[in-house]
Formats: sequence, structure tokens, C-alpha cells
Amino acid sequence: MQKYYSKLSILDGDQGEGIFCKGRGWHIEFESNPSSDTLVGPNHEPAKEIVVCASSVERAQYVVDLIFAAYCLLVGESMADEPNRVFPKQPDTAAEIEEQILSGGGHYIGVFHLPVACLIASKASQRVAYQYAIFKYLVSHQTKPLAADALDPRHSWEMGRMVSSFPEEHVFNASAIILGYSVLEELALEIRASNSNPSKLANGQWNPSVKDNLESRLLQANIDLSEQILWHLRDTPTKIERTKQPVREDKCEWSQGRVRDVYIDVIDAIAYASWLRSTVSAHKLAHLSKSLTICDVANVQHLARRLLLEVLGFWRYWQRNSK
Repeated sequence: MQKYYSKLSILDGDQGEGIFCKGRGWHIEFESNPSSDTLVGPNHEPAKEIVVCASSVERAQYVVDLIFAAYCLLVGESMADEPNRVFPKQPDTAAEIEEQILSGGGHYIGVFHLPVACLIASKASQRVAYQYAIFKYLVSHQTKPLAADALDPRHSWEMGRMVSSFPEEHVFNASAIILGYSVLEELALEIRASNSNPSKLANGQWNPSVKDNLESRLLQANIDLSEQILWHLRDTPTKIERTKQPVREDKCEWSQGRVRDVYIDVIDAIAYASWLRSTVSAHKLAHLSKSLTICDVANVQHLARRLLLEVLGFWRYWQRNSK
């Protein structure tokens, strides 16, 4: 196997000693780069770089692309606008550095939590459905980028400006929701209903057979149904919310005034996301589509992120692995 350098630097104080990530036909090493001007840890050592060992440059590039998507899934934000290019040789001279930069790469990207993103990529490499799901989450995020604190009720969200009057925003919101819900379909965690066997009965209650089927698949996928999902509700109710309200359980502890965030059960979150996808976002955009907000996008993306991380075994990773 050939070594390929990613120019992805690990900024964590713990440089991932002992972590060995192996995927199908490739593995990752964390290699010290003496030429790096980024110093980390108590001993101020050069940051380690992610090195991909693979049979071809195409395969190595795919691994870096997968790590890039896995990082976005892990932290809820992209590390850059696009993945780094890989190179088969670490540049030793100024001329080699310039050559790499001119060819479209060569700039270092340093972020925290890269070793965990590598572990997620390694796990995802075992099943193509996981890879599809990770890349669908990434494209949903790229279609409608939301910073991790975009809806922080303390300072980030724009009160009174949730609904946009611009058609392009309606399209971006709808597309991001379609892709986000599609993550659930890749995981086989979507609602399975039909006209003859609807998900809800005439009284608005769950159809027991559909509910039991969904809960069975969620439990089989190791989803903790006792942990509810955060659902953002902001400003006055939109046309979407007035048409169909999510099944609310408990208000969030910070909810007051125009911040109406609630916790809802996982199956009810899936049902509402399914409705947002099928009725509001897919097909020809109708009057309800104009009321899609970043809250709707964030809710579906958060649901997709939670379920995918949980299926892969990385939901609440740091809480479970804190020293």
C-alpha cells in the first residue's frame, strides 16, 4: 500500500496515540510532521497529520472525503468548504509545497476531534448504506449550512425573521429536508405505511401495527427510545405548524417567550419529519413550502444526525468515554 498525505492536522492535546483506524482496503496512521508550524499538547509537539494507506490515489481520496463527511456528522459543522486533496509525498522543499498549492491543495486544515471522525469513517466503510447516509447528511448540511449554535436562544438566532420571502430559500430548505429524511431511509428507520395501512388512525393516534414495526426496527438499530429529541419552535407558529403541530411532550428548560422549544419522542419526530418531507418539501412546492424555516431544517438534520450517530455507536461519544 502507498501512503497518501491528507494535510489534515489533529489539534487535540491527545494526538490519538494507539488509535488505529482500518476500513475496507485502507487504514489510517497518525504521523508527526516536523515541518508543521502547529504545536499541540503539553510538550508543544508538532501536530500529527492523518496519513491514508491505500492501493491508489483515488481510494485514498475517497477515504479523506469520507472523513470529511464523518467530521461534519460528528460535530454538526463542516471543517472546510471542500475536502483536502491527498498527495503521495510529503513536500520537502519550497518548490514542492508551491507545486501542491498550485495543483489545488497543499494547505493544512487543523481541527479538533479528527481521530473520532476517522473512527466513524472506519465503521461506515463496512456498509455502503452507512456511507450513503453520511454523504446525504453532508449534502443536506451543505445545501443549508447551519452552525452548531445557529439556534442558540441566547444570541445566535434572528428573532422575527424565521420565514423567508425568497423562493431560493424555500428551495434550499426543502432540499435539505428531503436529504435529511433520506438518511433515515438509508438506515431503514423510515415510516412504513400505505393507504390501506396508514401511520395514523382517524382519531390521530398511531396505527399500532405501523408503530410497532417502526419501534422494532429502531430498537434493533440500538436507538434509545427513552431519550427524546429536541425540537426547535421559534417565533409565532408558522402556517406549517398551524396546519400540523408536532406531538409535544415537555418544554425545554430554556423555553420562554418566542423560544418555544420542546422535547418529543423519537417516533413522533420521525413521523413529523416524514410529513415535512412528503407533504411540504417534495414534489411541486406549494403554499406551505413558503413557511419552511431553518428550524424545520435543523430539526430534520438533528434527527438524522442523532439516529446515524447512534446506529454507528458514536452518539454521546464523549460522555461515554470521558476519563
